[in-house]
Amino acid sequence: MDKDLKAEEAENRHLKTINRELLGGWFIIVAVLIVTYAVEVAKGDRTLTYLLVFIPVITLPLIGAFVVYLRKPDWKGLCYIIVPGYFVMYIFVMITGSTPMVFSYILPMLSLLILYHHPNLILCTGVASIIINIISLILNHYGISYFVSQEKVATKDAEIQLALLTLCFGGCYLASRLYNRISRQNYDYINAINEKSEQIQNMSLQTIATITKMMDAKDPYTEGHSERVAVYSAQLAKGLGLDDKQVEDIRKIGLMHDIGKIGVTDDILNKTERLDDDEYEYMKLHTIIGGEIVKDIKTVEGIYEGVRHHHERYDGKGYPDGLKGEDIPYVARIIAVADTFDAMTSNRVYRKHLGYEKVLEELEGGAGTQFDPVVVKKMIELLGSGEIKNLSPDI
Repeated sequence: MDKDLKAEEAENRHLKTINRELLGGWFIIVAVLIVTYAVEVAKGDRTLTYLLVFIPVITLPLIGAFVVYLRKPDWKGLCYIIVPGYFVMYIFVMITGSTPMVFSYILPMLSLLILYHHPNLILCTGVASIIINIISLILNHYGISYFVSQEKVATKDAEIQLALLTLCFGGCYLASRLYNRISRQNYDYINAINEKSEQIQNMSLQTIATITKMMDAKDPYTEGHSERVAVYSAQLAKGLGLDDKQVEDIRKIGLMHDIGKIGVTDDILNKTERLDDDEYEYMKLHTIIGGEIVKDIKTVEGIYEGVRHHHERYDGKGYPDGLKGEDIPYVARIIAVADTFDAMTSNRVYRKHLGYEKVLEELEGGAGTQFDPVVVKKMIELLGSGEIKNLSPDI
């Protein structure tokens, strides 16, 4: 569902860009024509009356389309408003033009419509253009013209005119169909690759999760720790207003936050006394090791940051990188609170769990020093409301 939403958002941005460019191109065409015909009026080749009629005829459809664009810039059907609007101008210049070459005014619009890669749109525009040109040639043949005297189009020129339009629109139609077919094939191919990549990464996640459970099972004092941290982290993330995809990602990160302990020897992990300084420095390497293990997993956003930085402190005194405040990735700030809560509510080889009131006191006291004050405040709030329940069997 999240992928579909992102694809839809990308498509909407694409349509918004194309619609803007199409309107911009139309505006340039209109501006050039107004200037050109104004020059012709100044030279005496056209009347001022013609220009005063011409300007609203070609600008009003553009203004109308622009108003629609402002209300819904990513509307897929905007091109179907722009094309008829452009044809109002095209028909006008075709029946009032002083030269047969005005038929070529459709070609700039064609060059803009090709941006949509919509074969049926190009086909309909081409058919309409050819019909208008045939009508114009008939009117010209019988000497019917308006505002200006139009030079007659020779039969050969008429054939060339229709052939040129047919070739231009036909070529663009075929090119658009070919583009769509290739794009669809590429899209399907990329999707297949992404699905296969996602399958491989999901297998990696399952393998890592299995290893994590095995590690927890090795030590009765930490058994179930990763699962509980995963639950707390997800509930906390939801309480903080993160969306479903982010909550699920944080749950997975919580499950694997201690995966780096696979690189720490059992005698350090299971030591019954507090670690000395050297042993503690060695233990801290588990964040770096864990980050390296998961860094290539792309399906879980923030997994590297969460695993590597869940022992950073808000005051900058944590490890491994001594990050401070909001420089610590948000996911790591969430995991840190959940991890510490479970550590305090569970027995350890070197101490028994803390009492529940003491745990709340420690959490509150760590706001702004050990923990992000906003995150830990939400944790305390959710514990108080019962939305987060203590899962430790020790308390």
